[in-house]
Amino acid sequence: MRVIILTSTFRRHNYVVNYVADRLEVAGVLQEEKSFKPFRTATSDDDIAVITKHFSERDNSEVNYFEDHRTVKLPLGITARTGPSGIINKQDEIDQMSALCPDVVLVFGTGILGANIIERFAGRIINLHLGLSPYYRGAGTNFWPLVNREPEFVGATIHYLDAGIDTGPLIAHARPKFDAQDGPHDLGNRAIIAGAETLVQAARAHAEGRLKPVPQINKGRLYQRKQFSADAIRQLWRNFSNGMIAEYLEDQTARDTKVDLLSVPNVS
Repeated sequence: MRVIILTSTFRRHNYVVNYVADRLEVAGVLQEEKSFKPFRTATSDDDIAVITKHFSERDNSEVNYFEDHRTVKLPLGITARTGPSGIINKQDEIDQMSALCPDVVLVFGTGILGANIIERFAGRIINLHLGLSPYYRGAGTNFWPLVNREPEFVGATIHYLDAGIDTGPLIAHARPKFDAQDGPHDLGNRAIIAGAETLVQAARAHAEGRLKPVPQINKGRLYQRKQFSADAIRQLWRNFSNGMIAEYLEDQTARDTKVDLLSVPNVS
């Protein structure tokens, strides 16, 4: 099975590339730079300080969890190419991807894929979406459950990509392990680790024809980047200070019944 990976350039993206490359035959990697500018939502110096602290702590947490993944490490002859935001939708890039003859295209953390690339690899694009679909879709989908005091919806979703925003048929879910002392970035990074493992399982099952994708009927909540704010960060941290995770763990079994989770089918 030949795989190409479309992703971004942060340490967490490198981790997923390296995890997949250790387990599957990777024919190529294209990394696009992130375009999100969180400070655009700031309305005061205090907002800027809150946003700066949040993302600095996120970056430090990524270093702790993914210390050995500062760069992408691929077999000889395979390189990870990097370009600006939107490069994955350029026609010449799509043509180069097609020339690699991938059996499956794995996606994690890119911008929205356009119709041309979705049509070129129809039925072969599998996305690692952070957050549990269909409950949370769009941007910040492991951030908003914690703002809304719903940690049971933190996790990752593996699904086929279509033209909608996180609306493609579901393949599987993955969830992090929780500890009462966790902060938001611990949960986010553990969700990435769990999601990478499930992504590899899904790619193998796809190649073997074992997947039984489930259409998304419930549209859930859609969050856009413009909704992100310093006030949302403040609420998130108030929730943690007020014992949100311990409260959830005390009633975890009952609260998890809200979430209908899928797993990759086992080999028969």
